Amino acid sequence: MQLTDMKYFSGTVITPDGPIEGYVLAEDGLIAEISEGVCPETPVSKGFIMSPPVNGHTHCADCGMTVPNNIGLNDLVGPGGLKHRYLSEASKETLTKNIKEYSEKSYSNGIGTFIDFREGGVEGCKLLRNAVPDAVIMGRPVSDEYDPSEIDEILEVADGIGLSGINDMPLSYSESVAEHTKRKGKMFAIHASEGKREDIDDILALSPSFIVHMASAEKMDLIKCADEDVPIVICPRSNAFFGLNPPYATMEEVGNRTILGTDNAMLCSPDLREEAGRYLSVLASQGGTRKKFWETLVIDGRKLLYDEKGIGLRPGMKADITVFPSKDGTVDGMFMGNERILRFNMTK
Repeated sequence: MQLTDMKYFSGTVITPDGPIEGYVLAEDGLIAEISEGVCPETPVSKGFIMSPPVNGHTHCADCGMTVPNNIGLNDLVGPGGLKHRYLSEASKETLTKNIKEYSEKSYSNGIGTFIDFREGGVEGCKLLRNAVPDAVIMGRPVSDEYDPSEIDEILEVADGIGLSGINDMPLSYSESVAEHTKRKGKMFAIHASEGKREDIDDILALSPSFIVHMASAEKMDLIKCADEDVPIVICPRSNAFFGLNPPYATMEEVGNRTILGTDNAMLCSPDLREEAGRYLSVLASQGGTRKKFWETLVIDGRKLLYDEKGIGLRPGMKADITVFPSKDGTVDGMFMGNERILRFNMTK
């Protein structure tokens, strides 16, 4: 008789209908049961039990770079900045090592997948695809002018195009790239209002799948994003490094969909617990709610990439589970102690 592979998990279970206090039974690669109440057997892990979250914005290839103290935003990541010089000078072997190291850290921190703004044109996209086949890649062209053939080559490898700020290039360039990308049925995204406010009307006219940062946005900018249902990927730790104070409570007030991203690997590890802790602290200080915190951590990133069936655990789905341990079973307890986030992918 063949033995089945069974594992129990107990605590707060994130389901499509919201959180419940109970347990999950995973058996033979599938979720066999989700119930409220006391776990019938000793669980392999306790805490907040959920589908592996999405890291909504990364730059993984700069993982091995050292950042000088007190460097400004433009000097570090702007056009011609230190990061771009590092990426252009590093060997393929070094960048591949950085990418694989970043991916391994992501998995060990419970992350399901990450959406990477991959510099270096088609070659940069190929480097990431070969190193991490299941990464979500937003390629960045290297040509100064719109080159349809380059966009086609990138989109053969990548899941979409991700550009830097709208003021970093002629508007006509962004318009041409965005239109081309959408015509191919791929995602288009762009950094927006990070260090300083940018024209949201020009940005939204590109019909982006999502935008990144909005740390320096005004309330009306956020209202327009909500009206157009354009998700915003927020990067709390990266913004804090540059002394930015994003309007998270206003995003909640106007109804923005928000997704957590850890941004540049040279600044922030791929640890959504640390990112979520910073976000919750700022959100609470501004009068935001725990409900918004959960939507940002658990729901909106998966909603961007998957259909509604991919949000929350339910019986019958593949048993790919992340557990955020909590010292006392509360949200605050998630950020106490050093117990490691765990990912159980029983489908492999």
